[in-house]
Amino acid sequence: MFTRIGNLRPKFWTLFLYVLISTFVLSSCNKDDENILEGEYAQGYLVVNEGVFGQNNSSVTHVSENNVVTQEVFQTVSGEILGDNLQSISILGDEAYLMVSNSNKIEVVHRGTFVKNTTITGDFANPRYMADIGNNKAYISTWGNFDDILGKILVLDTQTEQIISTIEAGSGAENLIFDSKTNKVFIANSFGTSVSVYNTSNNTLETTIDFSPNSPNQMVLDKNGDLWVTTRATDFSTYTSPTGNLYKINTATNEIETTISLNAGSENVGGKLAINPNKDILYYNFSSGIYELPITATAQATTPLILNGAYGLSVNPKNGDIWVGTANFQTLEGNEELHYDKNGNLQNTFATGAAPNQVIFLP
Repeated sequence: MFTRIGNLRPKFWTLFLYVLISTFVLSSCNKDDENILEGEYAQGYLVVNEGVFGQNNSSVTHVSENNVVTQEVFQTVSGEILGDNLQSISILGDEAYLMVSNSNKIEVVHRGTFVKNTTITGDFANPRYMADIGNNKAYISTWGNFDDILGKILVLDTQTEQIISTIEAGSGAENLIFDSKTNKVFIANSFGTSVSVYNTSNNTLETTIDFSPNSPNQMVLDKNGDLWVTTRATDFSTYTSPTGNLYKINTATNEIETTISLNAGSENVGGKLAINPNKDILYYNFSSGIYELPITATAQATTPLILNGAYGLSVNPKNGDIWVGTANFQTLEGNEELHYDKNGNLQNTFATGAAPNQVIFLP
């Protein structure tokens, strides 16, 4: 009896190992499957269509990885009008936060299905942008209503979707970015001439960085952890912005380290700013073109990479492709998202809703 069991021992251990390995592989596959977000809109691209101010025609366009276009995603799923002036969308985990500025609300939806989870409203007006600061919290910039509700920074608990605190904001608090190395949030004050720097550990204003007489617009962090800010000087008698500056800021010291003059000549400095996946090439715009600039540059680029005015400028963080939104505020005709490769070659054109200002590249 013992001899027969001994003869079976090698086969037994072979079978045991096979079962063990198979179980491990299947378990791993199941975990990977669990991490794949389900839903018609889970993959591909979301286009933020700002809409025409005052006309309640903001919308979201979805472009699948196979270039199938779906318009008015929020309206289709929820059966509701999204609202007026969709300024931005932020993705946190499985949720998408839609900043519907002139409707004074934030719509929270499941980003895979776009089923609405909740609507955030309260003692705030004109929500603009959102930044995840970790520990289930986010900062949201707001303008106020220019009357009885002041502009403020909302501190949101992203688990309960409750506003747990507010912080005094600068004038026209707009684009914001979180630097995880310093635990600071930098917020561009678009109605003024400064960027406010907030300490997220205690939700206090640490300092302001002044760019007088220019107003700050968009910001990015480069591979060295430095912050780049586009600014422009606006002549309000003609509403033109032919000049501005591009600044590099040391996020540890909050000091300006590099200033690059921007001169658009007879055109306007657009204020858009994006960065490539390696975070060593910047993209900015003038009225009729998009320019690329290495972070080591000391002067503005002379030749545009893309001859196209950009209402929206976004760069795919996976492959460096450049997406340019063009806006027509009179009709829906001509509102498009143009997809270029990183060398500026046009790949595709997609019809969108009114005034596409941002593309979200889904994981």
